[in-house]
Amino acid sequence: MRLRCSLYLFLLLTAFPAGAAQDKVAVVVYGQDEVASRYQRVAQTRFEQLLADNGVVVLDQDKAEELKDTWGRLSDPGALITAEDFVENAGKYEISGIYRIYLSAGKAVGLAATFTATASADIRFVDAEAQVKAAASAPMGTKGMPPSDGLTESAALNNAIQRAVDHSAGKIGMQVMDVTHPRLVRLTLKQVEMLSEDAAAVPATPALGMASEWAGYARLQADDWTSEEPTCVRASPDGRMGVVGTYLMRTSFNFGRPTRAYASYLHVVDADTRGEVERFEVSVKDPRYQRGGSRITDCLFLRSWRYVAAVSQSHLIFADTERGVELGRHYFSEPFDKPALAHLHGKTDDFLSVTEGARRALFQIVRE
Repeated sequence: MRLRCSLYLFLLLTAFPAGAAQDKVAVVVYGQDEVASRYQRVAQTRFEQLLADNGVVVLDQDKAEELKDTWGRLSDPGALITAEDFVENAGKYEISGIYRIYLSAGKAVGLAATFTATASADIRFVDAEAQVKAAASAPMGTKGMPPSDGLTESAALNNAIQRAVDHSAGKIGMQVMDVTHPRLVRLTLKQVEMLSEDAAAVPATPALGMASEWAGYARLQADDWTSEEPTCVRASPDGRMGVVGTYLMRTSFNFGRPTRAYASYLHVVDADTRGEVERFEVSVKDPRYQRGGSRITDCLFLRSWRYVAAVSQSHLIFADTERGVELGRHYFSEPFDKPALAHLHGKTDDFLSVTEGARRALFQIVRE
């Protein structure tokens, strides 16, 4: 009986040796641009953490760098890796596969002295038999996939890169136990008396005609008793999105007597889909707050398609189009007639200016 147990134990240890080579993989990262090249270690560390969470043993980073330096073809995403190539270049490391991450990243200065970043991770796995699987993260800076915000450039980029790695890893089939969520900085409006000394006007994209193709992408309300007409149309600086401000009139009847109600909306439209992606109700028909008309007289994007502002005769709104969230609203104590809107930027500050003739109201975009 003792002999049989010893034989069984011997066979078990032989079949499943501790630290078996087939359980170990290498991770190498290739930055596809200058920014990504500086943050390769962030992607590598995050992906190695995910592998460890999934019970996979990872080759240490020094050896992975050595493998990366000696096997130059790995840097080419389109290179054909054969089983012979694998044995020749990776055999001495006793690994069963290699994860290659092709990383891209971008950064920009956001509003109110914040930073914003995007990243994408194309992950490709090849095993010793030259079997390949791959997945790429969805592009950031699009509806439903926001960029990452941060008070520093590093904070924004770290968050964006970790999110991109998580997204690609999930598509490959790995379990992501602690998903990295987008870091977002919330902004709002604060009325001020003066601009900062270095504030200068930021050129806006040209105002477009009310019959512009962009206006046709908005879902305007229309029936026998409702009419909604464009009053402001602009495209975003990159030409990907547009904003259409409107004025709505609706007629209802009370004991046969017609009553008219007025409102305004801000429609955000997409050039690729040629359709509406977001709508904000600008006017709030409450006489306790609104001391002027609802007609939108000006609208504009701020830096990119993500933030938009609009002014009516009675109030100003500021919104995040990606999240579909109104960030700030201000009612004027005295209404305007045809106010114009402008964005001004200083080294650390951003402002919205509402002007009509000699009259001007100033609002600073601040972090909450």
